[in-house]
Formats: sequence, C-alpha cells, structure tokens
Amino acid sequence: MTEVAAVDGGAPGHRVGAWASRITPEAVGGQAGAPVWPAVVGAETWWCASDPVAASVRLWRCAEPGSRVLEVLDPAWSVSNRSIGYGGRPYLVVPGVDRHRLVFTHAADQRLYAAGVASLSALAEAPSPLPVPLTPADPEGVHTAYADPIPGPCGAEVWCIRETTRTAPGGQLDDPAPRTVRDVVAVPLSGAAAVDPHAIRVVARSHHFLSGIRLSPDGSRLAWIGWDHPDMPWDTSDLMVARLQDGVAVEPVRVLGGDGVSVPQAEWADADSLYAMADPDGWWNLHRVDLLDGGAKATCVLRTDTECSHAIWRVGATSFAVTDAGVLLRQSRGDQSLALWDPASGALTQLAGEWTDFAVGLPGDASAVAVVAASPTETATPLRIDATPRQVGRAPTVTVARCTTPNHDRFARRQSVPQRRTAAVDAGWEVPYVYYPPTSPDQGGCADQAPPLLIDVHGGPTSRTGGTRSLEISLFAGHGYAVASVDYGGSIGYGRAYRERLRHSWGTVDVDDCVAVARALADAGLADPRRTAIRGGSAGGWTALAALAGRDVFCCGSVYYPISDPVTWRGGQTHDFESRYVESLVGVLPEDEARYCQVSPLANAAKITVPFVMLQGLDDTICRPDQARRLVAAVEEAGSPELCFRFLEFPGEGHGFRRAATIAAGLRAELELYAHVMREP
Repeated sequence: MTEVAAVDGGAPGHRVGAWASRITPEAVGGQAGAPVWPAVVGAETWWCASDPVAASVRLWRCAEPGSRVLEVLDPAWSVSNRSIGYGGRPYLVVPGVDRHRLVFTHAADQRLYAAGVASLSALAEAPSPLPVPLTPADPEGVHTAYADPIPGPCGAEVWCIRETTRTAPGGQLDDPAPRTVRDVVAVPLSGAAAVDPHAIRVVARSHHFLSGIRLSPDGSRLAWIGWDHPDMPWDTSDLMVARLQDGVAVEPVRVLGGDGVSVPQAEWADADSLYAMADPDGWWNLHRVDLLDGGAKATCVLRTDTECSHAIWRVGATSFAVTDAGVLLRQSRGDQSLALWDPASGALTQLAGEWTDFAVGLPGDASAVAVVAASPTETATPLRIDATPRQVGRAPTVTVARCTTPNHDRFARRQSVPQRRTAAVDAGWEVPYVYYPPTSPDQGGCADQAPPLLIDVHGGPTSRTGGTRSLEISLFAGHGYAVASVDYGGSIGYGRAYRERLRHSWGTVDVDDCVAVARALADAGLADPRRTAIRGGSAGGWTALAALAGRDVFCCGSVYYPISDPVTWRGGQTHDFESRYVESLVGVLPEDEARYCQVSPLANAAKITVPFVMLQGLDDTICRPDQARRLVAAVEEAGSPELCFRFLEFPGEGHGFRRAATIAAGLRAELELYAHVMREP
C-alpha cells in the first residue's frame, strides 16, 4: 500500500469546501459496524456486528431491552460465512431455560461449530463457551460454506444450506458454476461429521442457488427458495415445497414464483399454508399459499404500491416474520416503515414511527421479533418487538423497545442530517436521492457560494441507499462538501418497473440518473457544478468510471474495487453468484458486443480526462484486482498517467474493506484528491 499524506483541511474561516473537521478518517475506520443478523432467543436478543480493528464479526446479546450488552464468544471467533460471496445467516440459537445451544459458522475455516451458552437468566454474565466443530475441515481443492441454519425435526440435527466449490484444475480462472453445488443438508449435533464427512446427509436438491429453508410446524414438509443461472433472484425465483420422508425431501414442487416472478422469502402460517413475498403485480407484496391435494393456491392478502421485501444478496435474509399477533413486515418507497398486519381483521398498524430504515433481517418466534433500525438522527440499533395475540373484542398489542441504550456520540453535532429528494429524468421517472448538506458547528458557511458536491453511488447495482445518519458521509460534509446518495434506476424499494429501468442499460441509465441529480442540485443552488465529483464502490465504481469516461460533468472521482470491463466480468472472472449477472445488465455476447464496447469504462478509458483515485483489495474474488489494474494501465497508455491521483492496493482485503487502517487510508486519499482538485475558484 502506498502511504497517503494526511489532509490539511484548513483553519476556521476558510470558505465552504476547505473546512476543518473533527471527524477524521481514523474515526470512521475505527467505528464498529452496524448490527446485523438479529435474533430472538427467549427473553434475550442477539445480534452480530463487525469489528474493523480486529477485522472480525462478533456476536452480542442482552438479557432484556436496555440491559447490559455482553459478548457471547471469545473475540477470536468471527461469526460469518462466505456463502454466495456475500455471506448468509451465520448462526442459530435454540433457547433453553438455563442453557442455550448455539450453532455458528467461523470465518477462518468456514466450518460449523456448536457451543452451550449459559442463559442470562441463570447467570448475570456467562463465561465464554468453548465451541466444538460439527463439520469437517475442507480437503485440499475444496471450499465449503454453510449458511441459514435451522433446527432439524428430531432435535439431533441442524439443517442448513451447504455450498461446495471445487478449485479449478491448475488454479486457472474458469467458470465457477460447474464447480459449485448447493444442497440442503442435515448435520448431526453429536459432532460425528467433524471426523466423518459421510455423517452429513443431503436433505434436498433443486436449484443452483438456495435460500430460506423452513420446516413446517408439524415437521412433515420443507420449504425453500431456489433459482438458476442466468436469472438473479430478484428477476425470477421459485418457492419450493416438498414432503419429508425419512429425513429427506421428496417430490418437491414449485408453489409460487417462476416465469418472471420473484419470491425472496416464505414463512409457514400453519402446517398447510405459508405466507410469502412475491411480485407478480410489480411489487413485493404479501401472499398466502394454501397447499392443496395435487397443487397450491396463492392469493395476495396485502396489496400495496410499496416494496415489502428485499433482494436476496445474502442467504437466509428476511423482511417479515409471522407472530401470534399477525405478520410483522417492512414497507418501502424511499423511507421504510414497520407494520403489523392482522389477518383476522385485515388491519395494518404502523409501528416504530420514529425510525425510517429497517435492515434486512426480521427473525422471531410466535411472540417476539428482532430488527435493526436507524433514522436520519439515530445510528443503527437492534429493536425488540413483543406482541400478544388478538383476544375477543381486543386488537393485538405490540411493544417496541430498543435493546441498547443510546451511546454518547462525540460527533453528534457534527453529523449531517439527510434529506430525501427526487430529480426528474426522461420518460416521467423521478430519481430518488438522499442529500446531506455541509455540516460543521465550527463554520458559518458561505451564503454567496454553493458548496462542492460528491455524488455517492451505491453498489449492487440492485441495492438502495438509506436516508440515515452516516459518519463516513459526515466526514465529507464536515469538510464542507455536500453529498448526494442516488437511488438510480435499478435500485430496489421502488417496484420491479424501476428495477428494470437498468436492464440492458447499465452504464447509461445509472450514469444519466447521477448526472440528473447533480444538475438538479446545481439548479437549486445547493451544489457548485464546477466542483462536482463522483464516488462509488463495486457496481458503484463501475458507474463512477462510466461517468468519468462518458460525461463532462464531474471534476474528479473516487473508485473502490470496481467493475471496469463487462466482457471479462463474467464466467471465471467473478464469483458464481454474479457470473451471469452482466447478461441482464448489458446483454448477451456475442450478439450485444457493440453495447458492451459502448458502455465499458475500460474500452473508453482514453476519454477519462479528470483525476481519480483507485482503491482495490488484493484478495477480492468478486471484482478481481485485474479490473482496477487494467483500467489504470489503459489511462496511462492513453498518455495521461497523472490522472491516476492515487492507486492503492491492500493485501488481505477483499470486496468491501474490513480493516480500520484500510478504510482510513482510502478516505484520506479521497480527501486529498478533493482538496487538490476542488480548490476555491
């Protein structure tokens, strides 16, 4: 890694764009990650959170909302897995009175482990348990990941999705799909499989990709979500149901989905019916699937023009839960809301109104659900929702409580408060974005000068930006930059039609939408069009590069682990999950070769005429270092080596930086670039 000099942000009194900020890159890099994968464990609530200092994911719990938060495992254990490249639900807890049974995946070796964990009702502070392996170590040439664990029907097994990938012969980069197999498997809790791999039993096989395995309440059926190449799960996926015979799923049938319908999640309502999210009408809405002799009947029970589910980027992710009081679900069309739908009355009750963003992951049981929530003024925190069922003459009652007490935030006054806005584009579409104004209590601003602007592009591209407090964005806002995070065409949360604006238009629609937002802010006097930059990572890095090569709008850009060449970002040049994604984003080769050349940042590298920084992890298997290196080389070969302001490569980092020092170094490089290019006019 090339060392980057610290940025001189200037002294108080400097004009907008050269402010000093007490939020530093080191502060951003060292902050703990947002809570993820919450769970209800009896009276306790559990969740994971990344630790950038240790580059690990740690497991936490509290006895009840507002009580002391305790770590479950020794910090040496990192609770995560690499299923489909982005990971999946990494742990299961079976509650007990005095002792819980924890099953989890460990990042270092990807094996399943089990541990007995003392209940906090039995001990005020339980000692760290000693986990024991449940699955074998990988033999040479094989990489295995386990995700989305559930209790088996007999209590002696844990069922989960196993992903097995064999190394290509000779270590060559070739298509990973033929080398990868996914199954629903049963792993004995006795630990027998740790020494005998044959003790693991295959329960179900259907599709190339699997998610969301669910056992019926009576233990007679298994349901799961599946999809195959070249579809992505938000394009077409299937809800499968099979009866269980001697611990094996037999005669699986599709009961919902397929033919251009996406089913991200399903949960059992009772032994003979399921609730499922699906989008046959263009929005992920709640359906009920009744299993009949010889078939199934699906009915939309809550029709809205809002998105009530998620795109499957992580195995086992959830957006709704079934309780005795009704179905708890998220709704989204920009900001998100949380609601309880009562199937008896059809009433929809809004909950937790002070929160505007609810992360994927709403697990629970009949009486309680856990979720991670955030807002424009609150950082992400786990919530626990306890519900009592409807009684005669009375509606269900619900209690929402935050699990952690608000921490003292030394940067609270320095955090930029986001504002949701839209910008008009062609064909009548409105592009949503989140605007973060320059913010510093030490500066008075400058009324006669519009601030410099950073257009922030999310990855995915089938993802979204949350309108919540962000220390990273507040770092830039504290230096006097306005920031606009754009939900360009292809983003989720606005229905299938908005997602499909990007189909075969990647590199065009996303860039046009970012340009439209920049111009709208300039027209409103909220941004200086001469000092407007663009930043993004992964697919956002693609959009940033495409914008620098194809539009005369941005004065510089920051690019993290990008896709630069769509021709090679497929097959053996990326991971299995996205190895066919480019076919829906750009087109099918060789028929659409002209379109590939038209939008490829690498093919148009000579058109980049403004400075940029490039930041890349050397262990990235999703956007390999070759994508960044060839783009930088092409710019240099075009006769402009000075345009690559910084090219930093980080050993040990993959797709999405994990280490505090890496994150800080990237942000310092960005600040140095912006200070150099966007000097006072």
